[in-house]
Amino acid sequence: MKVYVLGTGSSGNALLVEADGTRLLVEAGVGPEKAKRRMRALGSELAGVDGIVVTHHHEDHAGQLVSLGKALGGPTLHLHDGIDAARARHRFPVRRYRPGEAFEVGALRVRTVPVVHDAPHVALAIQSRTHTLGFVTDVGSVTSPLVEMLGSCNTVMLEANFCPRLLEIGPYPRSLRRRIAGHLGHLSNGQAAALAGTIARSAVSKVLLCHLSQVNNEPHLALREVRERARDASVEVMPHGSFRAIDLAPAPRRGYEQLSLF
Repeated sequence: MKVYVLGTGSSGNALLVEADGTRLLVEAGVGPEKAKRRMRALGSELAGVDGIVVTHHHEDHAGQLVSLGKALGGPTLHLHDGIDAARARHRFPVRRYRPGEAFEVGALRVRTVPVVHDAPHVALAIQSRTHTLGFVTDVGSVTSPLVEMLGSCNTVMLEANFCPRLLEIGPYPRSLRRRIAGHLGHLSNGQAAALAGTIARSAVSKVLLCHLSQVNNEPHLALREVRERARDASVEVMPHGSFRAIDLAPAPRRGYEQLSLF
C-alpha cells in the first residue's frame, strides 16, 4: 500500500491510497490544481482514481468535492447519509452508505464507524490484501467502537489537533476555544496520546499524527507527548499543510488484547 498525503489540517485535507490496482482519494479539502501539483512533486499523477470518500461535510474535508470530481472525470463518490450531495448527485455517480457500514472500492474494503463531532462524521479503516490503514480526525470524544476499529489496523493516521496551553493563550475567541476543546470538537495532544497508547497494544505498528492546528499546536509537542504513551508503535508527525508519500509494507497480523478506553 502507498499513501500520498496531499494536505492535512484546517487549510485542507486529502490523501490518495493506492493498493492492489485500486486508487482511492480520501477527503476532498484540497483543490484539484494543488492536488495535481503535489502528486507530481511526489512522483505520481492524480488521474485514474476509482473513487472519492469523504468523512464529513466541513469545508476542509469536503469543500473541493465537486471540483475534484470534475477534474478527475467523475469517479464514484462514496458518501454517508449525513453529507448533502445535492450538487454532486447531478454530475457524478454517488453511492450512499450508513456510518457503521462497510463498502468496497475496487480491491479495497472500507470499514466505517461514527465519530463524535459537531457534524455527522466517520472514521475509516481501508483494507488491502496486505495492510490496513486507519484514518480519523475531528474527534470530539473517543468511543469504544472507534478504539476497536483503529486497533484492528496496521497503520493509523490520527488527529493531534491542539495543545491545551497554546489554545488557551492563543488568539481564538473563547467560544471557538470551547468548541475545539469540547466533547464535539477535536483531540488534544494528550487525548491523542492516550488513544495511541491504547491502540499501540494491538495490531498497530505505526501512528502518523495529522490535522495539527497551525495556531494552537507545535509538531514537536505532539510528537513528544504521543511517543511517550505509544511506545509499542513507531510515531511520526505531519505538520499542518505538509504533503508526502508513504510506503506501507505488508504487515503480518499479530495477536492483540481486547482494547478498552484508556
